[in-house]
Amino acid sequence: MGKIKTIAEKIDELIAGYERLNREAHDMMDLYIDERRLTCPGIPIGSLKQLEFNRAGASMDMVGALRILKERKCKAAHDRP
Repeated sequence: MGKIKTIAEKIDELIAGYERLNREAHDMMDLYIDERRLTCPGIPIGSLKQLEFNRAGASMDMVGALRILKERKCKAAHDRP
């Protein structure tokens, strides 16, 4: 039987997991923005992110931003012949 984790240990695990997922989510959005920059040259990255993910809110709600990304990327992949 394993050792029972303390609340502090569990919180540390949750924080580490959140930070990993947050990094991965930001990497996905950055990749998408890089793709969009090919079709929108000259627009600053920050402005393009704001334009693309505006519905997620000013504080960059990560879940909302990922839903927008999924909606755009999956629709684009689905629409291709």
